[in-house]
Amino acid sequence: MPHIRMRGLPESVVAKLSHTLLEQLADLCQVNAQGFTLDWIPSLSYRDGNLDLSTTQVEVLWFPKDPETHDKVEQAIRDAISTAYPELQHLAVMFRELNPACYYRDGKHF
Repeated sequence: MPHIRMRGLPESVVAKLSHTLLEQLADLCQVNAQGFTLDWIPSLSYRDGNLDLSTTQVEVLWFPKDPETHDKVEQAIRDAISTAYPELQHLAVMFRELNPACYYRDGKHF
């Protein structure tokens, strides 16, 4: 925990990001990097009936954080993706807050 889902990037880029980004985000959030999950979700987007590869989407699912942490994490994600994938045109980073009362891991409540 947190869970990060990436769409609109080649799988190899997400694999590359897993080497450094998770440690960087863990430092920003002051948590253990082993708690992060990074998922590559293959997807295709369309606009007006045509394939549209211009937008990369990143979803961050985590417990509530302050706006300053959101800003720092978004910037770290943006910088890492821009470096690893120079073809990047548009990046949307979405934070989804999870309710700790509704989250379980291995049958244990957070």
